[in-house]
Amino acid sequence: MKVLIRLFICLTLPLLPFNRLFGQETVVGNKAYFSQNINIEKFEGRRFKLRAATKVNPAAENSKSSLITVIRKKNNTVGFHWDITKNLKNNLNWEVTDIEGEIDSNANTLEIGGYCVNDGVFKFDGFQLQIEVSAGIWEEIPIDDGSFEKGEFQAWISGSNNKSINFDGATFNIDKKDPFDGKYSLVLDCNYLNYGNNKKNGNFAEVNGIKLYYEIYGQGKPLLLLHGNGGSIAGQKVRIADFKNKYKVIAVDNRGQGNSGDDRQELTYDQMADDTNKLLEQINIDSAYIWGQSDGGIIGLILAMKHSDKVKKLATWGANIQANERAFAPKIYESIVKASKTGKTEKERQLNTLMVKYPNIPFIDLKNIKAPVLIMAGDRDAINIEHTTRIFQSIPNSQLFIMPGASHFGAYEKPNLFNTILSDFLNAPTN
Repeated sequence: MKVLIRLFICLTLPLLPFNRLFGQETVVGNKAYFSQNINIEKFEGRRFKLRAATKVNPAAENSKSSLITVIRKKNNTVGFHWDITKNLKNNLNWEVTDIEGEIDSNANTLEIGGYCVNDGVFKFDGFQLQIEVSAGIWEEIPIDDGSFEKGEFQAWISGSNNKSINFDGATFNIDKKDPFDGKYSLVLDCNYLNYGNNKKNGNFAEVNGIKLYYEIYGQGKPLLLLHGNGGSIAGQKVRIADFKNKYKVIAVDNRGQGNSGDDRQELTYDQMADDTNKLLEQINIDSAYIWGQSDGGIIGLILAMKHSDKVKKLATWGANIQANERAFAPKIYESIVKASKTGKTEKERQLNTLMVKYPNIPFIDLKNIKAPVLIMAGDRDAINIEHTTRIFQSIPNSQLFIMPGASHFGAYEKPNLFNTILSDFLNAPTN
């Protein structure tokens, strides 16, 4: 929803701390990193030295790498840390970096590793750690596979929360070619996908007098992704990254949004549903699983009612079927009405007017939906939870999931939980 998107962007733009990112199964963006935790409780107050070698074969001027050095305290706060943003390098030859610091009081672990940003080939080797055990006496602290001589990566892949991670667009390899020392070095080969503006995977379909933009990834059963009001394919990147290895993912920019065209006529959800139906016909998709966020969920419900043959299963998040104060959480509808009149751009006013006037679907019409449906929302959603529950109760073959502690953007706030629930629904046998 347009009036909430600004809040969502503000919450997600800051760089998240590593220990939060390492908890995700898939990390999407233009960066990759790895780390290992070393217990340093008995060394608090001592000085330490970390040394490692890096090498960069950049694909662009801003392709660079750095080392990770972070001390985590027992109270879960951060002590000494190496400022990555100020220490990125793009050295074409092997270069040694030395980091020195003091172990904080109440220290628990020292997290060390490597970090790289943007496309390129990045090499790491020769991690060494020393701690000053007494004045002028330095002791080497073992780093499990610090020079990658085991020829594998298990000692490093765990990360801060001891959970394996996958970086979409980055491949980790152990390489024999040109190591810094020993026989092997670690190589990160990074080629990130620009979801939403990917010329290789993107295309336009001529539908209903406009050019509708879409991108396709992966193989298998078709899974159609429909974004929310004011969104685009770019906002679906975490979903695409997670599901493209299991499904043929079709992501669409709805009419007048993203890269799709607009005939400057009034926007309606019925029109967008018809656009989507004609797109599926053009790309020879007889039926698909569908996931829709907010407006995308509304479009999915209309497809399930009017083009039932196109919908195998439908999952929605934060969808409403009526445009009034009862459908929205307190004061939300009022703010949308205001934005439809005072929005800074014509597009903003147009998208908010869409939400003010539409949809107007009687609850009784939902009984005509034959496909299995999963109705999802957050317990702090912009859509009134009673409205969401009534949608669920009105669809014969439906399920309900209310995510605790989640807003209208719960699919982005808790991506692992969301993807688990969605995957379970899509994989379950159809009754």
